[in-house]
Amino acid sequence: MGDLNIHHPTADPLRVFNEDEIATSTPYFNRATDLGFSLLNTPGVFTRISMSLIGRPGVLDLTFACPLLAPYFSEWSDPLPSTGSDHILILLRFEAPLFRAPPPTPNWALTDWATMETSLKSTTITPPPALSTTRSLDIWFGINLGRVMSQFALHTPLKRVTYRSKPWWSELLSMLRKAYNSTLRSSKRDPFDAALLASARAARSAYFKVIKKAKRDHWSSFLASATPQTVWTAKKLAVGRPPPRFPELPGASTPSEHNKALLNHFFPSEPAKFLHTILLPFRDCLPLAADEIGRALAHSSPSLAPGPDMTPNSVWKRVYRVAPHLIHDLLAPLVFYGSHPLSLKKADGIVLDKPGKPSYDPPSSFRVIVLLQTFSISKNNTLRSVRPVRLTHLTPERKSRIRTQRRIDVAS
Repeated sequence: MGDLNIHHPTADPLRVFNEDEIATSTPYFNRATDLGFSLLNTPGVFTRISMSLIGRPGVLDLTFACPLLAPYFSEWSDPLPSTGSDHILILLRFEAPLFRAPPPTPNWALTDWATMETSLKSTTITPPPALSTTRSLDIWFGINLGRVMSQFALHTPLKRVTYRSKPWWSELLSMLRKAYNSTLRSSKRDPFDAALLASARAARSAYFKVIKKAKRDHWSSFLASATPQTVWTAKKLAVGRPPPRFPELPGASTPSEHNKALLNHFFPSEPAKFLHTILLPFRDCLPLAADEIGRALAHSSPSLAPGPDMTPNSVWKRVYRVAPHLIHDLLAPLVFYGSHPLSLKKADGIVLDKPGKPSYDPPSSFRVIVLLQTFSISKNNTLRSVRPVRLTHLTPERKSRIRTQRRIDVAS
């Protein structure tokens, strides 16, 4: 949109604005944001320069992209020579996006449990260092947890998922697509042959009719087998999701800068805490019992989304049934010292917009869902579940002291 004569901080952050300019331009930018349009201009780059060099330059030409076009946008620049106008020619570059296949994930349905169970039973956890420090305990835990999880990678194949993967695809469709492409190439080689043209049209009609029927049958089957866990997925597919929003943070123009700004907002840095050189046993903490881990895993949801480890709770439940000593030997020193290793604090963060916000420029209009590793969540569940069990034969004073201390530990 050219020569709008409206000025907004999003396009020209270095300009000093008066109230009238803000009042005039804000409705345009708010409306564009509500409809999912994003501004492509490089902030602060002028699009109009006065020919007399007396008037100040400004950003009067704005380029917006809708959600369907934004993935193809590559570059906004002004390298072209002047045409004699006071408005600068803008070069927009659009390219086909380089779709990358999603990261491979384990296909737990094809895990070779018969072989892995034998290997897990023979796996042992080395004892922790005699005089453990925070660093040495973290290293010990990371090495031994890696030994267990390496068994998962060894006996579990990866899913071969691409952007072309479709749950409704079948071998019949592959045959029909091959026949359609073959007849289409033949008709293009001889475009005046009526028989070849009719054959190509018939193959095309059959191919797309089967696709339409496969999609309809798959959707009907999905709805017929819907569960309380998948009914929201059905609603999302039927209604459609709103266009994604992303904040226009001041001083952030690249994805890495946006990522850093959001991290600083949601997870502000804290001053370094003093760590003891040698870890001391956790005060008033009894040894961890194996049945306490079983009760904690029983309360863990098998459908919980896993974090960076990509290991669901259902896998740890089966590991506990096969070799309960592995999880116990890993968690017992952590509970004994009241420590939570750094390797368990890694998580995947997903940024979601809050509905109904007047503006989606500040980070406060968004929220972050943090997906921790399932083994980390199981450890916290263990600490919470053992609290009532361990207070059976204690005096009231000691019960109160232990409850207070464990609340602090679980919160930290």
